Amino acid sequence: MRQASIIYTKDMANITEDMLSGFFVDWPNPPNAAMHLKILRSSYCAFVAIDKAENQVVGFINAISDGVLTAYIPLLEVLPAYKERGIGSELVKLMLNECKDLYMVDICHDEELAPYYAKFEPAGQCYSTVFRNYAAQSGRV
Repeated sequence: MRQASIIYTKDMANITEDMLSGFFVDWPNPPNAAMHLKILRSSYCAFVAIDKAENQVVGFINAISDGVLTAYIPLLEVLPAYKERGIGSELVKLMLNECKDLYMVDICHDEELAPYYAKFEPAGQCYSTVFRNYAAQSGRV
């Protein structure tokens, strides 16, 4: 694969369903592209990484927030072919900067990803409990 020309944006106006293929790898009940686009557009904030040469979204992150005190970052994904290029790290940095004036920013992740997210944590302790309803994994209609 040639070196990709990646741009980052939070403007979802020109993002289309056909630009969102290949995400949610290994999810037993993933959201379809229409639901994925709805998630991005309905979020408090979302960023996408786009390979301009391919006109393909290759990574995304979103946050849900009250816009006053708290935010929750539920999703961060990079397409498998684009991993290990710093795209996920850049998306996290952009989102944390966007939420820098909020008191609480929660990121829940699977245990094996703890070392990855640890590099973004400021000094202090982080605790969380997560509940998952896999029957609703494809999205509530």
